[in-house]
Amino acid sequence: MNPIKNKILLMTKNIENRRLIKKLLQEKYQVIIPKADEDLLTKSFDLILVDEYILKNYEDILREIKNNEKPVFLPILLLSSQNKNDVIYKQLQTIVTDLIITPVSKILLKTRIKNLLHIRKLSLQSDHRYHALSEKSPVGICVLQNQKIVYSNQEFINICGIQARDIIGVSFLKFVHKKDKDKVKGLFINNPNNRSVEIRLLINNHLHWVKFNSTEIIYKDKKSLLITSLDITENVDSEKRIKYLNYHDKLTGLYNRNYFEEELARLNTERQLPLSIIVCDVNGLKLVNDAFGHQTGDLLLKKIANVIQKPCRKEDIIARWGGDEFVILLPQTPYEIGENICNRIKDACSKAQNKPIKLSVAMGVATKINSEIKINDTIKKAEDRMYKNKLAHNESTRNSIIASLENTLLEKSHETNDHAERMNKLAIEFAKILGLPTNQIDELKLLSKLHDIGKVSISEKILKKTTKLTDKEFEEIKGHPESGYRIIKAVPELAPVAESILAHHERWDGTGYPRGLAKEEIPYIARIISIIDSFDVMTHARSYKKAFSKEKAIAEIERCAGSQFDPKLAKAFIEMIKG
Repeated sequence: MNPIKNKILLMTKNIENRRLIKKLLQEKYQVIIPKADEDLLTKSFDLILVDEYILKNYEDILREIKNNEKPVFLPILLLSSQNKNDVIYKQLQTIVTDLIITPVSKILLKTRIKNLLHIRKLSLQSDHRYHALSEKSPVGICVLQNQKIVYSNQEFINICGIQARDIIGVSFLKFVHKKDKDKVKGLFINNPNNRSVEIRLLINNHLHWVKFNSTEIIYKDKKSLLITSLDITENVDSEKRIKYLNYHDKLTGLYNRNYFEEELARLNTERQLPLSIIVCDVNGLKLVNDAFGHQTGDLLLKKIANVIQKPCRKEDIIARWGGDEFVILLPQTPYEIGENICNRIKDACSKAQNKPIKLSVAMGVATKINSEIKINDTIKKAEDRMYKNKLAHNESTRNSIIASLENTLLEKSHETNDHAERMNKLAIEFAKILGLPTNQIDELKLLSKLHDIGKVSISEKILKKTTKLTDKEFEEIKGHPESGYRIIKAVPELAPVAESILAHHERWDGTGYPRGLAKEEIPYIARIISIIDSFDVMTHARSYKKAFSKEKAIAEIERCAGSQFDPKLAKAFIEMIKG
């Protein structure tokens, strides 16, 4: 296999010299004689041999050919009849590597060419090594001349996420985010050596954070700036996420207690007075958690968070203080404006969608008006006012929440207001026959209305299903007494009927649910409501069944006495219905 010959461009005006030199060199080298119309810039050469006459005409082209080869050494050997110290050589020494005075001996010419090509070979080897290092570097590298990119390695192209052709020759500042342009310009103007800054590159609407280092170098004989860029986008994003999580509540997106306390310390200055604080407590969160589960409770907290934010200003600090508590820090805000914000929050709650329950927040506001007042005392005062507000409206709030739950149940099930009213009427009538005291009559009336309240936690699809329930669906239905128990237990004035709600599907023979109670273990009014509920359901049509006649319903209660129903109560109820 023949070795690849070095290419020598021979540019001489003298035809005889051209013939002799070509003959001398062509055995060892590939000698190229340029054509008049040949574009020299598209070719690659290892050495250029040129005489002084041609050089004058091709000076600019040769200079460009040589610059294109930088930093690799491209020797240009000048054949001249003049001495090295003459003016022409001094003017052209930025182009010409060496000079040979003609006439020249064959040995001298061959030796000079051999030495110059050896130097080029070493230059190529060095360049290939550094180029390989650059291309394999995990750090983005580019070279700037007059702020324009003249070289870029693959990693810098990867960071930018665009083609190499869209980088070379383009101003580096084009890729810099507008907020960081002045920072980079300052780096160019001032001493850029060993400077390290973090900047953002914005390319095709994609943001990249890079650690940017710059050093002055000479590249292709020109003063240049070497830029190294390490993509730290992931690190910055991670830091931002960590910082966000450190200072924000994961559920609502509001600030958390840590951030609030830091801002409280920062804003607790005379300049920020009057400094108002609003403490908010969400009403009914436990009821919602018990009735619908914690996912719905979380949704309620998010809704409240959105409502609280709307009347506040950008400079106000809104934070989730605890499980169902929020706090608002209002710098340079008098008490009256704080109260106005509370009223606007209440108004927004009343207008918000009331599913699963009507939004309700107890609030208290207090204001620090001079530096002598301790900020903790101001917070304590706001909390005290919030608790007073909560107590003052406790009953109406709970009634509102229970009414919301009842409405939700009516909307998503076969239960109707008529059913509740009929049960209430039957309960009062039966209670009189049984001679119940007033407190038990009141409990029975409550139970007739609330016994199935736990069904609000069951999906509408199951509650309104007209075909037979699957075993899994029936198990879900069987969970409603326990759900209702948790809901009602959370309301002190309704607590007396909680046990009866839990037991209203127990059976006299102990085969009921959820606890398998039997006989007198079942609360008395739960045994009563079980008969009343069954009778009303049997005697009125539902979408999934036809109504029984009164006689058939009585016969069914009589049949189930001693198994499903308390036999004594069943007998008394049948006598009442028969009149």
